[in-house]
Amino acid sequence: MSTLEQYLKIIGLESYKDLMVDNGYDDPELISELTEDDLVAIGVKKGHAKRAFLKTKEMAGKQNEGSAQSPDVSSTSAPPAPTPAPQEEKKRSTTISIGKKGEEEDDDEEEEKATYNGPILQSKVLNEGFIQKKGNEGFFGSKMFQKRYFRIYEEGRMAYFKSQHDVSPVGVIEMKGSLACEDMEGKPLGFKLSMKTSARVYWLVAMNNDQKQKWVSVIKQQITPPAVPKPIDPNEIRPYLQNTEEPSQCASTRFDAANTWDAIEKQVVEGQIRLHIHSNGSLFVEETRTIELGEEGLVWIKDLPKSIDERTVHFQSFTEPTAFVSEQTYHNDAKTPERMLSKLIGKEIQVSVPRDDHFDEPLVLKGELIYNANDSTYALQDKETNTIHFLKTNEAISYNLLETQIEPIFKNSSLEWNINAKEPKHLSKISYNAKDLFKWNATYVAVLNPRETEMEIRGWFTIENESGKTFNSSNVTLVREPEEKKKEEEKSEESALPSLPKLGGFGLKLPKIGGFGGDSDTPVPEKRIYRYEVPHKTTLRDGESKQICFVSTKLPVKSLDFITFATPNYQKYAMIGKDQGANSASSVNSSVIFTWNLPYSIPAGQMKLQRQLKDKYGSDIVNTFDIAHYNPTDIISLPLQPLGKVSSTRTQTGFNFDLNGLFIVETYEIRVNNGREEPIKITVEESLYRSTFWEITSSSHKFIPHPTHSRKIQWQLSIPPLDGEVIKYSVFYSGLNLPASMTAKKEEKTN
Repeated sequence: MSTLEQYLKIIGLESYKDLMVDNGYDDPELISELTEDDLVAIGVKKGHAKRAFLKTKEMAGKQNEGSAQSPDVSSTSAPPAPTPAPQEEKKRSTTISIGKKGEEEDDDEEEEKATYNGPILQSKVLNEGFIQKKGNEGFFGSKMFQKRYFRIYEEGRMAYFKSQHDVSPVGVIEMKGSLACEDMEGKPLGFKLSMKTSARVYWLVAMNNDQKQKWVSVIKQQITPPAVPKPIDPNEIRPYLQNTEEPSQCASTRFDAANTWDAIEKQVVEGQIRLHIHSNGSLFVEETRTIELGEEGLVWIKDLPKSIDERTVHFQSFTEPTAFVSEQTYHNDAKTPERMLSKLIGKEIQVSVPRDDHFDEPLVLKGELIYNANDSTYALQDKETNTIHFLKTNEAISYNLLETQIEPIFKNSSLEWNINAKEPKHLSKISYNAKDLFKWNATYVAVLNPRETEMEIRGWFTIENESGKTFNSSNVTLVREPEEKKKEEEKSEESALPSLPKLGGFGLKLPKIGGFGGDSDTPVPEKRIYRYEVPHKTTLRDGESKQICFVSTKLPVKSLDFITFATPNYQKYAMIGKDQGANSASSVNSSVIFTWNLPYSIPAGQMKLQRQLKDKYGSDIVNTFDIAHYNPTDIISLPLQPLGKVSSTRTQTGFNFDLNGLFIVETYEIRVNNGREEPIKITVEESLYRSTFWEITSSSHKFIPHPTHSRKIQWQLSIPPLDGEVIKYSVFYSGLNLPASMTAKKEEKTN
């Protein structure tokens, strides 16, 4: 079905297709400009013409209601101004138009009501004439083309008027804020003007081809094209920048950085112990021992934790590299009466059973221990008296072994090996895994001076040993595993998600290609594993909890009121989805901020923040909270407390992504409201997360670059009591780094 047929079917005029074509109306856009009287004049019945008008009016209303959630990747202008007070409507002919009203419709009506109060336009006119102008496109495009009289002035402004003789313009376009002037697809006489200082795109149609060429030529002379950054290699290793999405972790060392191979191999020394203690309870142990082989290569490996995973045991001989364990038996007897009796079956024993009436004179029984497998009961058979006494294992019974036992009744955690080797003595490395024997966490205590300009911070590892073994002089590595959510929590989160509206019509949106779709959500960050070395060898005794200080330092800090937004982490490729990061939540806190300038990372953990009293005797506990993992050079913000009665919102007011020009123009409005009865000074921080190369093309308030972070900017506001400030700014991203799948589509479209 053609676009014309679709259009006519929607407005209820599909039976008039031939009539429309015969009268030269074969373009939906031309049909959309016809009035009811025009339709009747070419042969459409009055009732059908009226029905078409009502149908388009109904659809326009529905699309207007859903415009806030309708996908539009090409461009979006600012939200419509508040509805003015009701006025008497002007009588005018009815125009059939299918397209979203409001934020994506032509804004001439609003501009006409406003009075132009910009600079006086007195310089030389470079070109002038009538041009058809419209707003941004809806589902079928904004159909309200209106003829305007345009003039381009030598000072770099293009003004448009309602008529040729008007003195005051409807609007003025700053040519210095323009990006490019290009042909309009599907319109031989059309061209579009993309703005750099806003996400606006002006769609214009000249009267004839000569005029179009003249207009385009003069406009391009006024535009200063932006510098195109040098394309970057997405696989190039770039300097570390906080908030960058880290490369995926991989088990293969083929992907490790080259500088990690500079590690010096450690010499093998007897008695070395290395522990890898994981936050999920897993344990890896590696020990260096000297072992001596017995007859037929028999070896007992004792002094092990109370339980190990015998399937993970590994033996390596440095004395004889070809030696290996040919057989292995793991022993670890449970200390229970049942386990002991199972080993005494068929042996002569003596049993003492206490009596309630004569507790100090127990009943003594002697005989051979037998076992009835049918009902799992034990009994003592006295062959001399031919009597049998049943035993209850839950009673306080004592046993006397009448026969000499070569081996102990209970065998502790141990390994019985048969080693295939020639040498009788081996310096060897033994490793194994275990579970739920150790626990660890990180905690911090930070103390601010009274003026909040300096902070002393100490960090502690707390390690609990419940392994049944003491590890002496051990090298310890602590491993932070990602925490897995419980199924109940996942279900509750899924049920809390709002249902997404169904989007209909013919709205254009980019396909989801590797997370780059026009309405795709921000990718969920990968769960990572972090490793932290205990700075010195330590002894971890069984049954004890040890605290190890891994950081103790003083740092300069800055105390301020701070607003931040939870924008996405920086990614390998540019984020071109309109909604990516657009609805980021804000946090308003009184905070202390500092840069972590030590050469090692610090783990996530709980921090207790204190502040010294003014007499420096004693301190107050200011806040207790969890901090995340941080790397060297990271900027750390510690919340003192939420800044009450101060709120902030961040709203995307425009977005224009150009695949051909590889640029994005985005506009935002940040509102900060001070509900306090005293003035505040507050810093608003914004992260420019979409791409590496950015430029702030307009800002209602003066901004400053972040002192250390190359992709953040800040505004410093002073807000009176019970007042507010609104920051409006535009950012221009250029030289977008896109995946090959998208650049290939661009080349196909160009060809």
